[in-house]
Amino acid sequence: MGYIFTAEERIEEIRKLVATDKRIHRELMDLADKYMQTPPLSVTFHKSPAESGNIHDYFSEGPYWWPDEKNPDGPYIRRDGEKNPGRFNYHREDMEKLCDAVCVLAQAGLYLNKEEYFKKASALIEVWFLDEETKMNPHLEYGQAIRGICSGRGIGIIDTSALVRLIYGADIIRMTGHYDRETAGLKKWFEDYTTWLNTSEKGLEEKNYFNNHSNWWNTQVAAYCAFTGNEELLAECFEKYKNDILVNQVDEKGRFTDEITRTRSYSYSVFNMTACAIIAEIAYYKGVDLWNYTAKNGNSLKKCVEFFKPYYENLFLWEYEQITEEECIGEKLPMKLAAMRYHDEELEKINAEKRRNMLPCSDVTRMGILDLI
Repeated sequence: MGYIFTAEERIEEIRKLVATDKRIHRELMDLADKYMQTPPLSVTFHKSPAESGNIHDYFSEGPYWWPDEKNPDGPYIRRDGEKNPGRFNYHREDMEKLCDAVCVLAQAGLYLNKEEYFKKASALIEVWFLDEETKMNPHLEYGQAIRGICSGRGIGIIDTSALVRLIYGADIIRMTGHYDRETAGLKKWFEDYTTWLNTSEKGLEEKNYFNNHSNWWNTQVAAYCAFTGNEELLAECFEKYKNDILVNQVDEKGRFTDEITRTRSYSYSVFNMTACAIIAEIAYYKGVDLWNYTAKNGNSLKKCVEFFKPYYENLFLWEYEQITEEECIGEKLPMKLAAMRYHDEELEKINAEKRRNMLPCSDVTRMGILDLI
C-alpha cells in the first residue's frame, strides 16, 4: 500500500525543494519546533457535558446558536454565521490542535529526516486515540448540541473533518514502518468510527444531508477507508461523489447551491470545494479520475473551479453574502490542487499572487502544509 495523498516521486521533489530553498527549510523547521511544544491532548482533560456522563465522549455545541434575549432561560436561537464565543468548544479546539500538530510533525519528519518529529506525533496520537485512560470514544453522538433543544446532532460530524489532516500525518508515519503498534491501534479506532458513521442514526442523517455536510461525510469516510484499507466502502464513496454530490449540490453554472445562500457564502463554497478536491486526490492515487469526471447532468469539479476562479482572483466581484473577510485571504487548497491537476497556468499565477506576502509553510490545510503539497 502506497501513500494516500501523495507519491514517492512527489516526495522526492519536495525533499529537493526543502533542501535547496533555505527559507522554506527554516520556516518548516521553526513550525515543527513550535508543534514539538504541543502538550498531550484528550477529550478527558475537559469534563464533557455530554448527556452520557462519559468523560471519553466528545462534546461540542453548535457554533451559530445563542441565548434568546427575549427568553434567557429558554432554548437557544440560531444566528447563521455568527459564532457564539461562550459555547463549549474545548474538545473541538483540542482536536484541531492535535490534527495540526500531527500533520506538521509528520511532514517535517519526512522532509527534514528527523525521527523526533515522528515520535512526538505518535505520542500525541497515543493519548487521544489509544490510551485507555484518555482515549476518545469512536463516535460523535454529542457533537454540536444545542442548549434547550438537543444533546447532539448528525451535523456535528462536520467537527471531525479536521481528522482528515491527522490521517494525512498518520499515513506518513505509517509508511516509515517504525510505528506498527500505534498504526494498528489507530486503524482500529478509525474502523470503529467509520462503522458508526455508516450505521448509526446520526451518521446516516449526515450521510444523506443536502449540502456540505454530506459531502464532508463522504470525504471523511473516503480518507478513513483509504487509511484502514476498506476498499469496498472507499469505492462506494467515489460513486456517491459522482452520483449524489455533483448531481445534487452543484448547479449548471458550477455553484454550490446551498452554500451560496449562507451568510459566509464564499467561505462555505471554498469549504465544499475542499471536500471535493480531497476526495478527488484520494481517487487520483487510486487510479480513479474524479478531477475530470462529468456527472450525468453535466456537472463537474472542473466546472466548479471555473465558476469560482474569477472571484478567487478578485473577491470584490463576489455577489453573494460574506459577513467575514479573514476567511477569504490567501491561497486555498482546492485551487492549489486544481492548478496542478488541470495544468492551469492562469490559476498558478493567481495562486502565486495570493501567497506573495505570506510566509512559506504558514498554512496548514486538511491535506498538510500548503507549500509542501
